[in-house]
Amino acid sequence: MEKFNILNNYFFTILIQVNEQIDDKYIKEFICSNLQLKNISYKHKYVYYSYIQQLNSYQVFVFEKNDFALLFLDSINSDSLYTLLFYDSYLILLKNKKLYYFLNLKYKLNEDELIQLIKNKLNIEISKITNLDNKSFEKLISKSQKNKYNILDFSSNNYLNALILNCILCIVFLVNYFLYTQNRVTNSVENKVLFTKEKKDLKTKKLIDILNNSFAHNLKFKDLTIKSNKIDLLVSSNKVVNIENFSKKIGAKVNFLEHNKQSSEYEAKLFIQENR
Repeated sequence: MEKFNILNNYFFTILIQVNEQIDDKYIKEFICSNLQLKNISYKHKYVYYSYIQQLNSYQVFVFEKNDFALLFLDSINSDSLYTLLFYDSYLILLKNKKLYYFLNLKYKLNEDELIQLIKNKLNIEISKITNLDNKSFEKLISKSQKNKYNILDFSSNNYLNALILNCILCIVFLVNYFLYTQNRVTNSVENKVLFTKEKKDLKTKKLIDILNNSFAHNLKFKDLTIKSNKIDLLVSSNKVVNIENFSKKIGAKVNFLEHNKQSSEYEAKLFIQENR
């Protein structure tokens, strides 16, 4: 993964595509899950995220030394909704003077081409671009308010709280799966072939896919059970469409769907049948 450097601020970034914007109360778990999936270390670090509406994606930044001067740009002199900056080989788009989209260019473009690039990628009309050198960039940062908007703090062990749901589900999955595989191996030597490392990895990836999509569709898990060739889920949401889109995305079938008057939420039992 490529590492970037702006004024000795080292960081890397990933783009995560979603179906819709994640509810704020689920965003930390969602980002944790995706960083884990990509084997990206974020312990004792700060993570910044931006929801890019035009791409229906989240751009996530992980700063190595907890120094993120790139974010402090709100002193820029601009009355426009969007402001386009160019520094070194980096294209930096601000929305309401906050970092919105970052792009590292592998080739040289003139100002008109840079503006056209943003129009093509995000369908945003930009009238001008501001070129920055080291001195002007540092001056811009020094005058900024340094408000830590959209920053997730994993600098202490408190970051583990964001992973409680993931850990519980993973533990349930692993215990069920271990017991099941042990029983199958004991009962039939021939069935050992079914439980190779590839098969286990496939199930683990499926669980991660379920977790990611639950965050993306603003769902709450009530229960999860791993059976021989089926995964049963009990989920809830304040919108039926969230449950419907979630079930389609993960390839699950709906057993029942009902409205809980006490919680004012919809609850659904889903199951995923594996092909044997």
